[in-house]
Amino acid sequence: MFQKILVGYDGSKGGKAALERAAVAAKNYNAQLTVLWVREPLPRHSDLPGEFEGEQEGANEYFTERQKEVAEVAARHGVGIGCETRRGHPAKTIVSFAKDGNYDLIVVGHSDHSELWGRLLGDTADRVSDHAHCSVLIVKQ
Repeated sequence: MFQKILVGYDGSKGGKAALERAAVAAKNYNAQLTVLWVREPLPRHSDLPGEFEGEQEGANEYFTERQKEVAEVAARHGVGIGCETRRGHPAKTIVSFAKDGNYDLIVVGHSDHSELWGRLLGDTADRVSDHAHCSVLIVKQ
């Protein structure tokens, strides 16, 4: 049914639940599975020497930790999982990456925000489901 599955992953509880569910789906459908971590753009300039480099290093360390988590899930479920990272607005970047890569399912976790907060501002899962060209699975814990 699904041949290419994309997971928006940030290491949160919702993200971890989405990754687990996507790994099961990928195994069941024999689908290609890719995890995408979207990070905010780094500042173009700074008033403090070394601030940009420190931010870059911190982001790289964070992504390395997420890659380890993904590798553990891949081993546990016996599936291959590719990892990608992009800069930008999370929902917009996930939707664009999925469309450009011809993914037919996007899997994202539901945020831990309160119902009121989510209704007022919306969250990444809401925005992805509103704008995606393909099916979207929003995983609640």
